[in-house]
Amino acid sequence: MSTSRRLATLALLGVMFATALAAPSARAQASLGGQRAGTSSGTFLRIGIGARATGLGESFVAVANDPSAIYWNPAGLASLQRREIAFSHVDWPADIQYEHVTIVQPSQRLGGSVAFQIGLLSTDIAETTELQPFGTGRTFTYSDFLVGGAYARRWTDKLLVGAGLKYIYEDLGKDVGGTTTSAFLFDVGSIYYLGLGSVRIATSLTNFGSELKPSGEWVSPYTGETRNYDGYDPPLMFRYGVAFEPIENAKSRLTYALEVNQPADNQRLLKMGLEWMYMRQFAVRSGYNFQADALKFSAGAGFLAEVGQKRMNLDYAYTDGGPLGAVNRLSLGVRF
Repeated sequence: MSTSRRLATLALLGVMFATALAAPSARAQASLGGQRAGTSSGTFLRIGIGARATGLGESFVAVANDPSAIYWNPAGLASLQRREIAFSHVDWPADIQYEHVTIVQPSQRLGGSVAFQIGLLSTDIAETTELQPFGTGRTFTYSDFLVGGAYARRWTDKLLVGAGLKYIYEDLGKDVGGTTTSAFLFDVGSIYYLGLGSVRIATSLTNFGSELKPSGEWVSPYTGETRNYDGYDPPLMFRYGVAFEPIENAKSRLTYALEVNQPADNQRLLKMGLEWMYMRQFAVRSGYNFQADALKFSAGAGFLAEVGQKRMNLDYAYTDGGPLGAVNRLSLGVRF
């Protein structure tokens, strides 16, 4: 066994030991962050993009080597060497659908990769009033929309950096007297290879920006009282983690990922994931979120195929939502 392989194996054992120690400690910590739950707007930004990433239990900040990196860690876009497009579909609880498209274009002229994304979440909701709590017979559409871009480059042979800007818009039922919110948000991230086998560490800060404040004023239909809406911060998220391949040869590749999330409006989350790929054509994945009340366990699979000069991949992920029901995700990617 080579020295680098020994070091990578030791790193794997160290990380797994740290996981065993950190999980109960994180569960036992004072839930200070939990006291801030419900204080953010634009929370659709918490819905993970890409079936591969969510199949890994969303422990993807240090993996981030496909187009969904624009969501998890924009630095990972620098690892893509060919043009790629990825479609992601999410069946969220309460009949909510989320569709997302990412296009990545490497550019020698710019010295890195440029990416663009569009996302749309929508659902139909039955209108109710105080006098008609079981519905008025009308429905209205609730929707969230985002559009944005990102740029990433390989700063050195070991360091990848990336940043992104996105515009989000929320329709809070304007068809029935609701309002809308919008904001520009920033993402930034980095991935650093330690030089110990494939071990890399990564960090990302996403959804940084100004508060989302509904436009207009609220007028009581009964008293005529007028009030201004309060604004709420976006769901800021800081991620950091480690990933590496303890097994990597011509037939098999095993990826291990460990990640810590620190949202601005909730307690810290510890996540772990594993992916095993065989012959670069078939992959199985599993992940676990140690602190989540629901959506703890995830699993998935993926298939890859070469069609002429194109490579296509189809990925599926299942997340156990407990009382919320299963969350299913499907992704399709094409590399040109």
